Amino acid sequence: MRPSPTHAVLFVSGLLTLWYFADPGAASRLLAVHGVPRSQLFGQPWRIFTTALLHGGILHFVFNALWAIRLGLPFESRYGNRASLYFLFAVTPMTVACTVMFGNATIGLSGWGFALGGWMLVSRRYDERLRLSVSDESMGTLIVWFALGFVFSWLKVLPIDNVAHAAGAALGATGALFVYRAEWLQGRSLKARRKAWKKSLSHERGHKPDPFSVALHRRDLNAMAPAFDAPELVQHTSVEAWDQWTEELIAAGDETNAKRTLSLAISISTPADLPVRLMRLSNLQHRSGNEHLAFETLMKVNKSHLRFEEKQLYDDLRKRYP
Repeated sequence: MRPSPTHAVLFVSGLLTLWYFADPGAASRLLAVHGVPRSQLFGQPWRIFTTALLHGGILHFVFNALWAIRLGLPFESRYGNRASLYFLFAVTPMTVACTVMFGNATIGLSGWGFALGGWMLVSRRYDERLRLSVSDESMGTLIVWFALGFVFSWLKVLPIDNVAHAAGAALGATGALFVYRAEWLQGRSLKARRKAWKKSLSHERGHKPDPFSVALHRRDLNAMAPAFDAPELVQHTSVEAWDQWTEELIAAGDETNAKRTLSLAISISTPADLPVRLMRLSNLQHRSGNEHLAFETLMKVNKSHLRFEEKQLYDDLRKRYP
């Protein structure tokens, strides 16, 4: 069983929380931010992190631990232990700093938990592995609890640090948007292409449907022939439709035309998806015996743009050539 930063942090937090129960004065004097002047925090910067390891009660710790496990372990599995630690050590002090700026005296790991929640809320839209490992029900429950925090604070039922929650969620969501910026931009581009495609197929007055969109819709290879020589003619078609047609041709055993439709998909691909389609085309060319062309296509792949599992596929393809 591989080591888990999430489990390690929760273990340390549990021990420090027990110390906080046994001797709150000593623990606070060494680790907490409450009761410490802001000027003193600059000389004792560890408090900005260690105060989050303390909890005000068993339920407080258990609640934060459950969310950390539910969201932190999928994060580790997807991005690795090092990324998980970087995320923890980046967002936790920042959420505490936000609460200090607003005059709050905070303890607990909820800022980290909601940062994980903000990350998952965004990244699950673009990452299938996270969609499978973090359920919609979990995300819905977290959103409901986030809203209830403001209600309970307003009713003075519980002393909830909504500043830490909001700051964590914002930081996590912003970080995910940065990491998945290519997919986000692709989604915006996809909407524009779909809109253009639907418009070309509609019978609006004074406009004729785009013949290449119609040919793509009908899977008409003959009508599409000019585009195979001039890919710029299909700039306003849907790249997903080309992918689907390529799948159908491969399933039918027509790899010759599959390479042609995949080449057109490559011509309108965004930078984020271009490397994967290039690797797929290289594989089809290799299977048809055109080793030289397959190697040239593979060399067009920018390996720095690949994700971890995509790099493994690239390395497997690269081993075919000396």
